[in-house]
Amino acid sequence: MTRRARGHSARRALATAALALGMAFAWPAPAPGQGCSMCRETAAFQKDRAVNALKRGIFALAIPPAAIALGIFWQVRKRSSRFAGD
Repeated sequence: MTRRARGHSARRALATAALALGMAFAWPAPAPGQGCSMCRETAAFQKDRAVNALKRGIFALAIPPAAIALGIFWQVRKRSSRFAGD
């Protein structure tokens, strides 16, 4: 395989991955829990301490997916820069 062919296939794979990632983020996800009146009422009557704990919990649950996304992005950048010099 020539250098040009390898570069073209790497760019095509990167473009395909970017397109798939873009479609995954653009696709609307159902959120049935947001319309739950019982959940909304319970959250409205919580004390400030409980609300703050809930907010911290939501933030803590967002950290692993963000770390995974950053790891994938880092790997793509690392591998694409390796082929940039060819």
